[in-house]
Order: sequence, then structure tokens, then C-alpha cells
Amino acid sequence: MLESKRLPAFLFIAVVLVFTTWNIIFSSQEHVRLVGINGIQLFVGAISFIWLYRAYARSTGRNKNFWLWLSAGLLFSFIGNFIWLYFQVTHKTLYSNEFSSVFWVLSYLTFLLALMFRTREVSASFFRGIYSFNLLIYMITGSAVTYYFLIQSFLNATDASFFNLLLTLGYQLIDLGILFFIIIFYYRIQSDKEEKTFLFIVAGLSLQIIADLLNAYLSIEQNYHPGSFLDLMWISALLLIGCAAFYNKEIFAEDNEQKGNNSNPKMSILPYVSILILLALGLLNNSWHYNALSIGFLFAFLLVLGYQLFIIQRNNQLMVELRYSAYHDSLTGLANRVSFIINMERTIDTPSPNQLALLLIDLDRFKTINDTLGHHIGDEILKKTAARLKNSLYTGTAIYRLGGDEFVITIPHAKEKDAAKLAKKIVASFQNPFWVGTYEINITPSIGISLFPEHGTTSEDLLKNADAAMYLSKEKGKNIFNFYNEELNKNMMRKMDIENHLIKAIEKNQLSLFYQPKINLETQEIVGMEALLRWQHPEMGWISPAEFIPIAEETGNIVSIGKWVLEEACRQNKLWQDQGLPSLKVSVNVSVLQFQNGKFINTVKEVLRETQLPPQFLELEITESIMQNIEESTKVLESLEKLGVKMSIDDFGTGYSSLHILQKLPIDTLKIDKTFVDALDQKGQHPMLKAIIDLALNLGLNIVAEGIENIHQIHSLKELGCPLGQGYLFSKPVDSSEFEKLIQSSTITIEENEKQPVVTN
Repeated sequence: MLESKRLPAFLFIAVVLVFTTWNIIFSSQEHVRLVGINGIQLFVGAISFIWLYRAYARSTGRNKNFWLWLSAGLLFSFIGNFIWLYFQVTHKTLYSNEFSSVFWVLSYLTFLLALMFRTREVSASFFRGIYSFNLLIYMITGSAVTYYFLIQSFLNATDASFFNLLLTLGYQLIDLGILFFIIIFYYRIQSDKEEKTFLFIVAGLSLQIIADLLNAYLSIEQNYHPGSFLDLMWISALLLIGCAAFYNKEIFAEDNEQKGNNSNPKMSILPYVSILILLALGLLNNSWHYNALSIGFLFAFLLVLGYQLFIIQRNNQLMVELRYSAYHDSLTGLANRVSFIINMERTIDTPSPNQLALLLIDLDRFKTINDTLGHHIGDEILKKTAARLKNSLYTGTAIYRLGGDEFVITIPHAKEKDAAKLAKKIVASFQNPFWVGTYEINITPSIGISLFPEHGTTSEDLLKNADAAMYLSKEKGKNIFNFYNEELNKNMMRKMDIENHLIKAIEKNQLSLFYQPKINLETQEIVGMEALLRWQHPEMGWISPAEFIPIAEETGNIVSIGKWVLEEACRQNKLWQDQGLPSLKVSVNVSVLQFQNGKFINTVKEVLRETQLPPQFLELEITESIMQNIEESTKVLESLEKLGVKMSIDDFGTGYSSLHILQKLPIDTLKIDKTFVDALDQKGQHPMLKAIIDLALNLGLNIVAEGIENIHQIHSLKELGCPLGQGYLFSKPVDSSEFEKLIQSSTITIEENEKQPVVTN
């Protein structure tokens, strides 16, 4: 078979050969001409049948039956033409037309069945849209023209036999059916590749219908002569149908079968052209009394009028829907941020605005619910939250969803006590859990409140200040409310300044590392050190790590800062070792965000490779919070253990420790939190501390007590079996030059440092 890309050249050659043969035959005697024309039809029909059958053979799925019905149609057409040719050659013309017409009608029926089969899964939306309008207009026009010019004339004929009358009516009705499904089939064509294949079928069957209509009309007028241009149209129709199979490469895959019709209406001007054709035919025939043309034109006109009214009504409905969606949240149905801004500006911009309270509500741990249970559960929680908040409102209050899990309630004519009363009611309403399917979900709100005009005179200021108060509620433990105040504004401004300056702190060399020694409590020998981050800003001065570390974690800057700390600590430790100073382990604190970062292990490898520090002299201090995601944490810890890096759990006993999990983790050291060491000065607290120390020793772990500040604590720790400690009693954190002096002496005499003032770390 010829390749598809050679089809245009092949078609050109075929058309030239057909026209050349046609001219030769047409110039011959009538009998020769008739036989020659029918011979061309047989040849074209046979070629098209072969192409269609091959398309059927190589197709799969539902396309297979489509090509089968088309093949059968070409076969019936070929048999009809063959019978007609046989009677012409044998000069037995009495029943040639009747016998041939039976097979031609069967051919048309199979074409109709093929189209019906191919379009049987048209979606219901096809018949509700503009497609149904186009389809009705086409069918009204086709039916009116067919009835007026053809069917009506045959019904009025007195000399036509019943068989011929039935045959002619069958032709016209089947043609109308084919026209109906051609229109649907045409609109189903969606991709360019499909058009290249199936437009051949649309063009071929359309040409066949036009030829049939002209043939019927000319037969009525007794002007039809075999060998006219109609025969050429029928031959071309067969060739076009065959070309569809020739060109087809099974583009219509099985998964496209269920696509439905979602393409845009094509050539929407054609229905109106159809109406103009009806009008033109009526004018040309000067026949506007009650007949098929006038009735068809009337129906088409009424259909267009009705459709235009439908379009107007639908556009009005769309405008209402668009206006609603522009000002409302699609998930909860509450007014949205746009509505909030418009209503607030309208309220504030009045000549004498009244007091107003604004409550900003944010759901606690909502992101965790989304991440663990899925967004569909989160959406249900938001819907139920909206309903619960609406049930808490007083008359005259308005509620908005700004986005995510943030809601805003505005209370007109409200004072501080009114806002507090509603906030308490909202917090109380969340005491009952939410039920979503089989999930029982406890969720709480954090609320920030700002008042107009005390806390702002614009919607933006009121919302910003309520947001600051809301974050204060989260910091204080969540499930509470707070009012905005000036002190909070100062804290916000400082937090913003720290956040802005922190981004450039590394580049401007404002960060530095201080070191605090770890001491053997028996020998007072320095056995290790902890690297602690410090930040000195040229204008803001020394900024406490307790202030800027949480901001770094919140903004994500902790990852880059943590990498710098790791590099600097390893570089400095390697430098001291190269100077011949005692080889000590340096402990570096690692944030949970760093630890959970997928690149953390590679970062540690890269730092050790660049600094050349042996891995056994690096200890990473992590908090117990890593146990919240124990599976991933275990993988990271095991990878670090393979590198030879030591691991320590900082602030042990204050977090999420599980003794069952702890014994399975590759941990080297436990650091006892300062709160347990402080409790040594109180009676009755020794058993808890002893239990922690015994646990570590039984697990074969090193143990370090943090925050030692007096000699009594040392004696108590030694009695309980704790071997190592660190704290201000030995040395406060000092810069690298001061710490170098400490490790040169290798031991610390407590008596010399005992009188130092205690400074909180």
C-alpha cells in the first residue's frame, strides 16, 4: 500500500486518469459510454472496498466495526453497479434499474449504520448545546427542500409504480438520515489528524447525497441522461470514502472512543446560510403559500428566534453566576476577600463611621491535616468550619473566607468587650471534634482582633494588625484570642527587621561561632565542645539566638545558615588539630528543617570532604522532635552513622522520646536538659534524673548534663553517675581565640570560675 504522505500525489494522478478516461468514454457511442462509465465505477468501487477492508483488518476495538460497515456498503454498491453493467452488456434492461437499486439502497443503509455506530456514544451535552441548534436547522432545510422538490412530485405522480415510488422515497429518507449523522460525525471530529482521515468520509457521503438529490430532481424533470456529471459525482464519492480508509493509520485509538464532544462549534454561520437558502428557493419558485418551503422557513425562523432568546437568558444567568463567583468563595459559599475589601471600604469611608471589630481566625494544624489525610478531607473541614462559625455569629455580623484556612468576621458598632465575647464563643464552639467520614478530627482556632479606628483606619491596616495578634495567639499556645496593641506592633517591626537583615547576615560576615567546652566531671578535663551561633548586627547589636533562630526556621533561612555553621565549625576544628591542639569532637546543632531536607546527607559529606575533618570528630545534635517522622529520620541517622559522624539527642526528656524507638536509633549521646539539672537544687527530683542517667548508661550511650552553674550540681551529678557536663560554671560560650586558650590548658579549674556571675545562655 502507498504511504499516507504520498496520498496527495496519488490522488492527483488518479483524478487525472479518471477525467482522461471519462473524456474518451464520453466522446464514444452511447452504449460504449454507458459501459465505460459503469466500468470506472466498478474499478473505483473495488479499489475503495479493498482500502476499507484493509482498514477493518488492521483496526482494533470499536473502530473495527465502523470500517466493517463501510466495507459492506462499498461491497453492496459494487454489486449494484455490476448487475447494472451486466444488464447493459446483455441488453436486458427491463429490470436492470430495479435489481441494481435494491443493492444501492442496501449500500446506503450500511453507510447509515456505520455512521450510527460511530456516533452512538455522543454525549448528552451535544444535544443541549449549539450543536442541537445547528443540527435542527440543517435537518429542517434538508427536509423542506427534499419534500418540496422531490418527494411531493413523486407522490403526485400517477404513472410511477409502487415499487419505484417506495424505492425513491427510501433513497430520500436514507439520505436525510445520512445527512443527520454526517452533521454529528463532522462535529465529533476534533484533532487535525482525525480531520485528515474522516473529512474524506464526510465529503464523500455529502457528495453522494447531493448527487442523489440532483438525480431525483432531473429524473422528475425527465432531464437525466446516463453519462452526465452526476455519474462523475458518484464515482468521486466512492473514491473519497475509500481514501479515508487508505489514509487512516488507526488514529482513532480506543481511548478516544469515550472522549465525548467537547470541541467548539465549527462554522456556526452555516445554519443561517441554510435559512437563506430556504428563503432564496422560495423567492425563485415564487411559491410562498402553504407548502414545505414556507413551513420549513417558518420553523427555522422560529427556531432562530427561540435560540436567540435562550442565548440572552443564558447570558443573563452567566452574568449572575459570574457576579456571585466574583464575590463569594466557591468552596464554602462565604463572601471572599474581594467582598471583604469592598464592604470594609464602604463602611470606613462613610462620613461618620462607627466603631468596628475585626476578628481574624486561623485554624491550628490545618496544614498537617491536609498533608496527612488529604486535601479532600481538608476541604470538608473548611466547609464545616464555615458552618460552625456562621452558627456563632450575632445579628449584623459578616463573615468572609480570605483563602486557605483564614476567616474574617466583622462586628459593626462593637467595642472590645463585644469582640472578646464573640471570640470566646468561637473558641468554645471548637471544643467538639469534627467528623469527616470515619475520621474524628480535633482542630482549634487562633484568633487575632483589631478595632476600628484604634488599630487602623483602612481595611489593610486592620487586617495586618489582626494578623499580628493572631500569630501572637499561636505563639502563646493556640486556641486563644489576642487583641492588637502597640507593644505587639513594636515586636512585629523588630521581627520584620530581623527577618530582612538575616538574609544578608552571612554575606556581610555578621555571623560567628562561639564555643563552650564539655568537661569530664571527675578530671575537669575538656573532652569536647559545642559550637553556638551568634549574630552581631552593626546597628541592632547582639541579637539573641532565641530571637533570630525561630525566625530563620519560619522563613526557611535556617537551611543555608545551618550549612554555614557546619562548614565553619568543621573548618575551625580541623585548623586546631593541624596546630597540634588536642583533637576534640565539635557538636553542631541541627534544625529539624535541616534534618528533613533531602540534601542534608550530601551537605554533610561535602563539608567533611572540603574541610578534611575526620568524621568521628563531628557530632550532630538533634532534638527529640525528629521522632515525629521516625521512619525518615531513621534512614538519615543510619546514613550518617555509615559516614562515621556521631549523633546526639539534645534537651533529652522534654520532647517526644519513646524508649522503644530510642534503643533502635543509632545515637551516641544523650544531653540532659537544663531543667533537670536545675531541679537538683530542689528536693525529691533526683529519681527522675537518675532514671535518665541509668537509661543512657544501660543503652551504652554517653551522657552530658547541660547548664551546670554550681558545685552542688556537680557533686549530685557525679553521685548519680553522670560522667560529662557543660555550663557556665566551667565557661560561658567564647569566641574561637578565647576557646583556643582554654584547650591549650586542656583542663578548667572550677575554683577560678566559680565566682563568675551566672549568665543565662
